[in-house]
Amino acid sequence: MSEVTLRLPKTLHRNLEMLAEKEEVPLTQYIIYILSRQVPRSYTVQMVSEDDAAEQNGSFNRLLKNWGSISTAEADRILDERETAEPETDLTPELISSLKKRITSK
Repeated sequence: MSEVTLRLPKTLHRNLEMLAEKEEVPLTQYIIYILSRQVPRSYTVQMVSEDDAAEQNGSFNRLLKNWGSISTAEADRILDERETAEPETDLTPELISSLKKRITSK
């Protein structure tokens, strides 16, 4: 997923926030929704056939099997290189902490 930083006029930002609140969705999700409606050809969801889904599932399972054979140091290196994202503004610190605990306990 790509990341874009936008500078918005305060009025536009407030209007988008109000619309997102009205729809009961995070601001970023609402902005993506608005953009996808304006550029419908660039963002489409396509159905995947059962055969393709089974093939993807097999690829994922092979990846998991290979993942188990790498060293802890290699796993740490891969995790350190991953892209991080800032939490959405409507997530409370308590919820973020709870989610982090759930992720690390798996």
